Amino acid sequence: MKELDFLPQWYKDDRCRHQHVRRQYVALAAVFLAMMTFNVTEIQRANKAAAQATGLESQRVGAEAVAQEFDRLTKELNELKTRADLVAQMDSRVDVAAILAELSHIIGDSVALRKLEILAEPFRDTEEKEQTRGSAVRLAGRTTGPEKNVPLGRVRFRIVLTGVAARPADVPDLVRKLEVSPYFQRVRPSFYGSTRAQAGPRPALGPQDGASPKAQGASDVTEFEIVSYLANYKDMDE
Repeated sequence: MKELDFLPQWYKDDRCRHQHVRRQYVALAAVFLAMMTFNVTEIQRANKAAAQATGLESQRVGAEAVAQEFDRLTKELNELKTRADLVAQMDSRVDVAAILAELSHIIGDSVALRKLEILAEPFRDTEEKEQTRGSAVRLAGRTTGPEKNVPLGRVRFRIVLTGVAARPADVPDLVRKLEVSPYFQRVRPSFYGSTRAQAGPRPALGPQDGASPKAQGASDVTEFEIVSYLANYKDMDE
């Protein structure tokens, strides 16, 4: 038995065309959905990258501030090191109180100091050592004329004692004590000689005493100046 197809050809063609268009719409919808998904994903990635870039920019600004602060602190540190080096050169590292205590222990009651000087001298040749006088740090007495600049760096210290002694033998005895002391070296008297000193006002004497107040107050003493060096260095030439 033969089947008869009563559907016209145009109907079949139209149905095939509708199915083809439906498939195209489905494909376009899938493509659109994929594009939307891709766009959303890329926007999220872009926002995340922008946030990271903002964070990196903040870190860069903070790093620049830290670098500037580091440069400033480095300059200050270099300036402080320069000042510290200068202070180290200017620091005499001499305990003046210990020197005075040693001198007060050595000097007896028969010796009176008029002036004590501590003179800073740079190390020089042997001939120049005896001729050059350093800059004075005066602990007693008065300065005469403008003060000189204190030498920097490696220096030695000359100690000059000027005073009077009650007896001439007191001066060599003082020199001997200075030589024995571990604080001093190269001790030598610069000069000493007899002089007449006024002891001060005394009560008036009667005619029976046979002497005036001026004659009674005056006495013969020995004036001296002793030069030595602080024993905080060793002379390799000796």
